[in-house]
Amino acid sequence: MLSGARGYESVEHTADLAIRAWAPDVRGLIEQAAHGMLSLMLDDPPAPAEHREVAGEGPDAEELLVDCLRELLALVNIERLVPVSVDVMDVRGGRARCRAGVVSFADGREALMQEIKAVTYHGLEVARTEEGLEVTVVFDV
Repeated sequence: MLSGARGYESVEHTADLAIRAWAPDVRGLIEQAAHGMLSLMLDDPPAPAEHREVAGEGPDAEELLVDCLRELLALVNIERLVPVSVDVMDVRGGRARCRAGVVSFADGREALMQEIKAVTYHGLEVARTEEGLEVTVVFDV
């Protein structure tokens, strides 16, 4: 795991985009992966105009993480809202509740620098380390 209890960084990938996230627990890992995804999508995001609750579900950490990230992408693709911040409020019983700060597509369009089409399962594995959890997530662009 990299230095610091939690965080994320972009990592090189041949054709797509990827991030590595780490945190002491699943809640933090999902939150850091979401922050990493937003950092790939946005440049100088505006302040949130409102907040939306999104929830992910899954039988294990990998499925739960992917579902949460997909729900954030659905805000852009279905509701035409741009997520500019995210906090994972609760993780329990195979469900994660997230609070996303959003702006309208019109207000967030200038901040969008990269379209992410999908969250992939390519090489996805939540690994336990001495300091917590770590994952690399690849995004289809």
